[in-house]
Amino acid sequence: MTFDDFGFREEIRKALAEAGYDTPTPIQARAIPILLEGRDLIGIAETGTGKTLAFLLPYLERFRPGGEDPTGAVVCPTRELAVQVAGEAERFGRHVGLRVGLAYGGTSSHEQKRLLAAGCDLVVATPGRLLDFVTSAWLSFRKIRCLVLDEADRMLDMGFINDVDAILKKVPLSRQTMLFSATFPEEIRNLADRYMLHPETVRMHAGTRVTRQVEHELYPVASRQKFDLLVALLGALATTKTLIFCATREGTSELASQLRRRRREVLSLSSLLSQANRERALEAFRNGDIPILVATDVAARGLDITDIDLVVNYDVPMSGEEYVHRIGRTGRAAALGRAVTLATELDGRRVSDIERKLGDRITVRRLDGFAYETMPEVRRASGNRGARRRGPSRPPRRSR
Repeated sequence: MTFDDFGFREEIRKALAEAGYDTPTPIQARAIPILLEGRDLIGIAETGTGKTLAFLLPYLERFRPGGEDPTGAVVCPTRELAVQVAGEAERFGRHVGLRVGLAYGGTSSHEQKRLLAAGCDLVVATPGRLLDFVTSAWLSFRKIRCLVLDEADRMLDMGFINDVDAILKKVPLSRQTMLFSATFPEEIRNLADRYMLHPETVRMHAGTRVTRQVEHELYPVASRQKFDLLVALLGALATTKTLIFCATREGTSELASQLRRRRREVLSLSSLLSQANRERALEAFRNGDIPILVATDVAARGLDITDIDLVVNYDVPMSGEEYVHRIGRTGRAAALGRAVTLATELDGRRVSDIERKLGDRITVRRLDGFAYETMPEVRRASGNRGARRRGPSRPPRRSR
């Protein structure tokens, strides 16, 4: 099918044509008809599958300009995702006269209040800042007819679920509610039961998009050699944009500093940075001015950069679910991607969880000159006894 099959009005068809969009993604094909009927929807799908347009286009189809207060609200877990969604709303809503308001924490609220006071039709915001504006009467919800909870499970992980609950209590009952999430834990299910009216559930199979377009590689390595292996891999792999994930905010800063000492052009991205510096780092990485970005899982969702050709898990993610979100940053827009994971002797169980999530084992690779005495432990912990190894056999243990 094509977007023409939905019967969108001329202004939306024009915006889609300008963007070069013709064929909807699977989540769009299934969700848009339901939302055009005005029904509540629960969409279970990974990041990078086109959820933003799935909820924006039906809202724009019904939108009519002229009101003083917003008629739609999108709640996002992170500032980066809020900025991305607001940008897409402006892009596809310009021909219908849509005014977009953006609000997020971590920066002064004065300018955001001024823009909201000037009027907006769709507000895109993070939970805490949105609740603050509504509670302090800087923003009115009395005309809200469409509410979107984007990346709901991420909001749960980040501790925003109480703010989301408070927001939902302030929105008129006569609304359409859309909830999108990569997973559907019990807390999110309870939220949907309390605030959604007979929602239709659209569930896309997790992981298929990533595993089809991404080459997965595992490099078992002794902890003491992990950084040197990373440097060697960056030199050996021909890439233009590399996103490296660390487990902690402090780890991103330290790793970026170490790489700069090895004459690598690199920036870090974490909540330790001010919002202005985070935006500058993202812009430099997006434009290709800086080829390497070191980030926490704040970049695992909502980072809209389509040409990242390598994702490195410097620290193995806590779960297979988080692994899928991380590597969803590569292999986008029909391009091929590559995901490299550096696993130490402590990461066996996490590797096992990742392989169960993928439904397949990850190819084991090695570079000459590095100790791989941890490889048997990693493969044994991941339940792959007797698995065929790739590359030369393990070298003898070095004496100290």
